[in-house]
Amino acid sequence: MRDDLARLVDLEAIRMVKARYCRLLDTKEWDGFIALFTSDAVMDVQEDTGNPPITGHAAILEQVRFAVMDARSAHQVHSSEIDLGDDEAHVVTAMQDQVVWAPGKCPIPGGASITGFGHYHERYVRVEGEWKIAALKLTRLYVEVHPVPVA
Repeated sequence: MRDDLARLVDLEAIRMVKARYCRLLDTKEWDGFIALFTSDAVMDVQEDTGNPPITGHAAILEQVRFAVMDARSAHQVHSSEIDLGDDEAHVVTAMQDQVVWAPGKCPIPGGASITGFGHYHERYVRVEGEWKIAALKLTRLYVEVHPVPVA
């Protein structure tokens, strides 16, 4: 087991990866965003999309870009529970997001935006000294769909 200082450094590094995930997703900085994942990462957002889990950088980018390309979003996370090993960590992080699509671009019929909250369930691995997301599953406790305003 790593010493206490190294453990604290690892915990903070994992928290920073998740903070960058939110910022880079919301600002659509795709190169930085995808660099947070291992090349064979698995993303499971089946609750949102109905699609099965996807694997790899190209598929993850395609899915995420489809979801937010025509939207402004704000993802917030907090209260991470981190089960830390030497080179692998299992993390559950509370999340809330707001996604507002450009007029006519919402993938939800009759919707204009959503507010949701739930949890990210993730597995992180250390790759060449850096923590990366190897698996991500989003579970939602609640999603509120905001309708298109009536003219």
